[in-house]
Amino acid sequence: MGLLLHGMKNAQQTQLKQALHIGLDECLSALEESLSGLTDEQARAFPLPGRNNVAWIAMHCLNCLDDLAVGAQTGHRLRPPDERWVLWQCPAERRPKPGDAFPAVGDLVSYLQEIRDTGLRALDAMGEPALTRSVPGWSGKWTHADLLVRAGMHTAAHVRQIWLLRGLLGALPDGAWPRQHWW
Repeated sequence: MGLLLHGMKNAQQTQLKQALHIGLDECLSALEESLSGLTDEQARAFPLPGRNNVAWIAMHCLNCLDDLAVGAQTGHRLRPPDERWVLWQCPAERRPKPGDAFPAVGDLVSYLQEIRDTGLRALDAMGEPALTRSVPGWSGKWTHADLLVRAGMHTAAHVRQIWLLRGLLGALPDGAWPRQHWW
């Protein structure tokens, strides 16, 4: 039972490139499903005092995915970086709050689709040896594979937060629940 926008796929006998594709596809599918069916009002609500809302968390994920899964792989982000979605340990007056402007759910999903299309296409076009090479501009320490794993794990952590907020909002229609997409 649960919301499954993307069918179940098999992750058998994978190599590095396939595993990275699976990870990126999984985190993007999970993020999309965590947003599915939410109203703009629900996404903008702050049901847990002192924490961010769904819209901010989703934009934070998308900003990071654009950087790590698109920009680092292609050399060009889809959208310019926006400091508003990276506000870690910022002063209280800069934290997201009720009344701030947030993107509509449809805009979040559209951006996600752009990232999915561009990021997976870039990964699929990359040769396996390139995945273990350092990414220019990332201080020589980070490989393409490192950044793709980081993007997926980071997004997975935030998707859990979105589902928690959905539960607090009472926004779990028809028994919607997070599901895996690869097994």
